[in-house]
Amino acid sequence: MLTIPLFIPLVIRGALAAILLAAAFPAPGQGQTQAQGEALFQRNCASCHGADRQGTGLGPPLSAQTYRYGGTRGDLARIIRNGIPSQGMPAFGQQLGAAEVEALVAFLPARESTQSGEEAPPPERSFDPVPGVVETLDYAVRTELFADGLQTVWAMAFIGARTALVSERTGRLRIIRDGVLQPQPVSATPVVYVSSHRWNQGGLLDVALDPDYADNGWIYLSHSHRIPGTGPEGQPLAMLRVVRGRIRDNTWVDEEVLFQAAPETYGEPFWHYAGRMAFDNEGRLYFSVGDRCVQELAREPGRPTGKIHRIMPDGSIPADNPFCNRDGALPTVYSLGHRNPQGMVFDAESGRLWSTEHGPRGGDELNLVRAGADYGWPVTTYGINYNGTVLTPHTRAPGVTQPVHYWRPSIGVSGVTVYRGSQFPLWEGKLLVTGLGARELRLLTLDGDRVLHEETLLRTQGRPYEPVVGPDGAIYLVTDDPGQILRLGIEEERRR
Repeated sequence: MLTIPLFIPLVIRGALAAILLAAAFPAPGQGQTQAQGEALFQRNCASCHGADRQGTGLGPPLSAQTYRYGGTRGDLARIIRNGIPSQGMPAFGQQLGAAEVEALVAFLPARESTQSGEEAPPPERSFDPVPGVVETLDYAVRTELFADGLQTVWAMAFIGARTALVSERTGRLRIIRDGVLQPQPVSATPVVYVSSHRWNQGGLLDVALDPDYADNGWIYLSHSHRIPGTGPEGQPLAMLRVVRGRIRDNTWVDEEVLFQAAPETYGEPFWHYAGRMAFDNEGRLYFSVGDRCVQELAREPGRPTGKIHRIMPDGSIPADNPFCNRDGALPTVYSLGHRNPQGMVFDAESGRLWSTEHGPRGGDELNLVRAGADYGWPVTTYGINYNGTVLTPHTRAPGVTQPVHYWRPSIGVSGVTVYRGSQFPLWEGKLLVTGLGARELRLLTLDGDRVLHEETLLRTQGRPYEPVVGPDGAIYLVTDDPGQILRLGIEEERRR
């Protein structure tokens, strides 16, 4: 029999009675707790961990087999309350009450404990098969597995009609020839800094070809680079670096460092390297450097972070760079006020440089990048902090360039390309973007600088980091887990 002391106020007595009854008779309230937990998850956690807990570029998947800091219900409650500061996981102990934390824990999958108190081993993970024919507004699209057995794929570049280079974020540069992944990675590639932490965004990132590759053989790589020493929390010091080299006999040779930041700008956070590259019609190389989680420096022209930079193919500085003659500014800076631009493409036909940029919780952006422009981070954003608090009340400010398009809630926007090819003529000039959170490939229809329509073409098993238009006009999509490359080709045109 439940008894509650009479001296306790009536409202509190009612709440205690509800708690005691729930403890005594848990089954009737289980569905309600699950529903409350799911609502709390979608509101507070989905932007980082995905609406289906599948993980995004900001946070890992949440399942019994992926937890790295303990997966029992007690562990989950502790992590929700206290956060994991070294991994960027905010503490929700001030935002959520005890009952809300309990509801969240009830919603999340947990590892069971054995009789000895140790966690039971996680079950094996399985994946759904690759989609076959996907229906879109304009076409029936056949989706096929082009390559498999890769690890955390980040980028792809065709060096011929039948040969492609693929970067694995773990540090390996791979070759696919005639649809077959070559067993041995390219040897002697740059040493990259990539930690074992699942949230780490460093590693071997983008791969790009010189506009005159057929004549000079230059290949460009961006990667996280470590220098000696540690930061205040004992973590290694790292920053984005850009190099070029050639491949001879499956070996990386002739390496030249094109961009390496000053040692004092190296930092210890795991996030926001960005690292996407693109060449323009004049052969100049653009590359992005994320804010490295030191957001207040993104608008400082004398710091490399939070910027899109422009250099010549040999690393020299174009004379017309917008900050070239400004005291205290880095001459490589082309635009500033960026958070984490993981997508970039130069459209040779229109002369536009497009960039996609991760926002915080909400506020992913599509930007048309212009010389000297300030894109506002962190003074303006359409997003909020991950724990739900307001980052800034401003979405506009004097002198700040607005995004062409933004996503709220976030899709975890990553790669972007312009479709120019023979297989999908109705998509000519449209943008393809990938979303890590929802694991989607989207098609954006443009009218000049405006996005008129957005269509989800495909949902993938792994997080899709980059769409690439191949020499055959097909669309190739690299995904990280499972590490695959999907090929999207024409099956049938829709009759209008």
